[in-house]
Amino acid sequence: MAGSGLDVTEGVAQMPRQSKNKFEIINNEIHITREGWPLIGLTTYREDYYEELSSKTWSLTKSNSDTEDKGYLSNGTLGLLHRYIAGKWYGEDVLKNMTEKGYVVDHMNNNHVDCRISNLEFLKKSYNTAKGQAFDVDSKAMEHHIAVNLFKDFSTGCYQMTIGCNDDIVGITSDGKKYHIVAILLLYDCDYSIVINDAENILRVYETEGRIDVSKTYACDIKIRKAVDIQLTEEEKNGAVIIRDGVPYLILGTGKTFLNSVHYQEGWMPPKK
Repeated sequence: MAGSGLDVTEGVAQMPRQSKNKFEIINNEIHITREGWPLIGLTTYREDYYEELSSKTWSLTKSNSDTEDKGYLSNGTLGLLHRYIAGKWYGEDVLKNMTEKGYVVDHMNNNHVDCRISNLEFLKKSYNTAKGQAFDVDSKAMEHHIAVNLFKDFSTGCYQMTIGCNDDIVGITSDGKKYHIVAILLLYDCDYSIVINDAENILRVYETEGRIDVSKTYACDIKIRKAVDIQLTEEEKNGAVIIRDGVPYLILGTGKTFLNSVHYQEGWMPPKK
């Protein structure tokens, strides 16, 4: 019957299949869960594909793995979620063309269920393999010291590297005054593979020399976020978060709390030349 909303097969009306997943839209993101999953899948919300995406059941390709890596989000009809999202944002023609050229859709933070568009970028398969053996391993090993993450701002086409400083990182002003750094943000308008190389070098220098050197990177702009100087009571020093004037602050440098990631600054444009 026209307009009934039912599927009809050989004269038998069938109700549309309901997804076994649960979908929530939070801050322009789609959170995907399923009974028995130890994790939450993520992707970027857009009205034009939400109904299709949320009508399907998504599974983990390595759901029985004993490791943290449970594989990719996949559906029998729509395929792998990260490729589905890349096709929606860049266009199916671009996705096909890049695939034919030997590129894959890389998860920039190596979290295979984080399919937000800011975490997806095309990368040559050989470079993707190298990244998986170097940067992805080193960044995970070093994140309780410096949390290095990569992002793509789809609104500008630029990349950003963010460094969350879990160790006590000290900067010096031009007049010799010291200050503590909570985060460093670097902006790039070059090829993604160059950003990866910079990130690897920053990790390598910090691991071997105990310093962060951004002076020799290909970043076109840099922002430094200084830590807020707050006097703590003895009791507060043992905590994770304090409140001052209604504002929560994370206590870093105690070895009890850590930054896993500093979010990128959306809309940040390269300085005019």
